[in-house]
Amino acid sequence: MSDVAVVDGPESFLAALDRIDFLGESFPVFKGWPNFDVKVDGDRYQGTLTPKLMAGLIEFQDQLLRAYAEIRYGSSSIGKLSAADKADLEIVLAITKGSTNGQGPLDDVLNKIISALPMNKMSGGNVTALLIIAVMCLAGYMVFSGWNQSDLEKAKIASAERQSAAQTILIGKLADALASKNLPPEAVAIKDRAAEGYRAIVAGAPDATSMDIQGEHFNADELEKIRTQEPQPKSRQERREDVYIDMVKRHPDYLSLTLRLPGSDYTFPGRVDLSKFDQGKVNQLFDSLRDASPIRIFHYSSEQKNRILRTDVIAVDDITVSQIKTAP
Repeated sequence: MSDVAVVDGPESFLAALDRIDFLGESFPVFKGWPNFDVKVDGDRYQGTLTPKLMAGLIEFQDQLLRAYAEIRYGSSSIGKLSAADKADLEIVLAITKGSTNGQGPLDDVLNKIISALPMNKMSGGNVTALLIIAVMCLAGYMVFSGWNQSDLEKAKIASAERQSAAQTILIGKLADALASKNLPPEAVAIKDRAAEGYRAIVAGAPDATSMDIQGEHFNADELEKIRTQEPQPKSRQERREDVYIDMVKRHPDYLSLTLRLPGSDYTFPGRVDLSKFDQGKVNQLFDSLRDASPIRIFHYSSEQKNRILRTDVIAVDDITVSQIKTAP
């Protein structure tokens, strides 16, 4: 029987990572660590919240909800979440005087998100990378750093100057994980959601003179650079390919699907507009789900960083490769 690893700080998190191969299907349980810690300085930030900063904090909360929905339900729609899900993922912040310093526990949120991760399908190395990214990125460590080799080394040096030994080791592991070209899609989703959430907080304080996130200091010029960073471009692609259907939910006017490409664990949401879809082919979608067999579809996908975010399924694609080759 696997022991449960309780994580209450950087040291016990490192110990849990070292024992990851011995934990079996047990997840580390976080208790009292890590904490959300953002300090905003400026004339209007003296233990107070402006409407814009409040909106930024709400957007950060929404990004946590979207991260969980994407991992648990295969869709980033908050509408997928139950009232209990939302309550479990809610952060309660304390705002201190002198500056606007928001602090609050992230342990229950992390336990909820980690419980949804498909780590029993991953290798030990991927599990370790996924845990490090989930914990450290959601807590805001090095959230706006680029991860080329130069930035990686700078991050390690800067961390060593202000953090504990265990924290410094974790930052190094985080930098190494983020520099990997073979991250699980769940890790990419969490990293991106965390960055967008913290960017929303920065955007919510446009007149801040400085900001500290987990002890990392950003001056006014650095904050402005973060605000003006363009989000990763999204593209819309026409695709014809085999997919697996993991879920179908019928609505009055459309079907919502959870789709997966062959050989991949990553799922993405699909939508079928029943007013435009060939009604004679609808049952083929349900047959594919029932038989756990691939089905070839024609669809338009919304993609970012070569990853399908969602797609509109236009038709069952009856034109096979062999038919194309033999066509006159």
